[in-house]
Amino acid sequence: MMKRTILALCTTLPTLATELPPAIPDGPVTYDAISYQAPAPAYDSFMPPAAYTDTIAPATPSVTSGDNGYVKLNVYSSDYTVRGMGFTNDLTNYGYSSISGSAKLPFRNLFGAGIYQRVSGSYGIIWGAGEYLGDANVADVGYSLGKEIFPNLTAEIGYSLRYGGFEGFMAKYYDDAAHRMSQDLHFTLRFNDGQRGFFGSMTWGWAFKGLNGVYGDIELGYRFTNVINAPRLGADLELSVGVAPSFDYWAHGADGVDAYRIRAALPLFTHSGTMGRDARLQLTPWAQVSWSGQNAGKIDRFTGSGPIDHSLITVGVDLGWKF
Repeated sequence: MMKRTILALCTTLPTLATELPPAIPDGPVTYDAISYQAPAPAYDSFMPPAAYTDTIAPATPSVTSGDNGYVKLNVYSSDYTVRGMGFTNDLTNYGYSSISGSAKLPFRNLFGAGIYQRVSGSYGIIWGAGEYLGDANVADVGYSLGKEIFPNLTAEIGYSLRYGGFEGFMAKYYDDAAHRMSQDLHFTLRFNDGQRGFFGSMTWGWAFKGLNGVYGDIELGYRFTNVINAPRLGADLELSVGVAPSFDYWAHGADGVDAYRIRAALPLFTHSGTMGRDARLQLTPWAQVSWSGQNAGKIDRFTGSGPIDHSLITVGVDLGWKF
């Protein structure tokens, strides 16, 4: 038995000797570059690729011009109107110019609900105003909270302080206010579908100081693109209809519609992108036809001066800057 074992080892050792690892070479040793990048995760037919990309943070959208606010100069209007209601020469010899603006404050996520803050204001001059409208200055300031509740639909609730104009005249002389001022709280819905061309707004306000009552302003419109398309200059056409009701706002018992209106605006734009549409600079000529409602006669009887124009054509030019 011992002899067979020794004989087997003798025959096996030469074979093992040929399979030993090679000797370590002399000199420096170099290594090839190794990539540690993990391969893309595999998935089967029951796990779509989107499941692996849901955790990637979306890119932050850039703010386009006009999202923060605007400044608008009404270079000239042929008449002074309030929500479409115009006035005769008993109050003014025609002509109105104003500057207005609106800006969103930097913090736009109040209460963690995506609510923004907006401040606004305007100042206007009635050219050739008569004794009823006093020094002919018209001003207002406002603050509101707003939120986009659906795509293209924004809701705002706010406060306004107004001075002068027809509202100041009615507040001081017919509502026994100490000054030509009125204050109100208001709620507004704004809709603007840039792709389909529809736009509109609805405002309801409650006046509680100076004037006392409820007023409204409702407007619906449609935007036709490229109605003028010259080599360097083009224009869109915005047509809208509006109605302005009020209840006990101007005087007790004055309930109904102040005015109806049709408005046509022609926003101009250059093909180079320096003016109009998404550019910061805006230039818009416009025209408006308005008719007084049943409240006109009630206001005329209440004031005894017959100030309301029963039909009016007003033209103007607006120059704006979006930021």
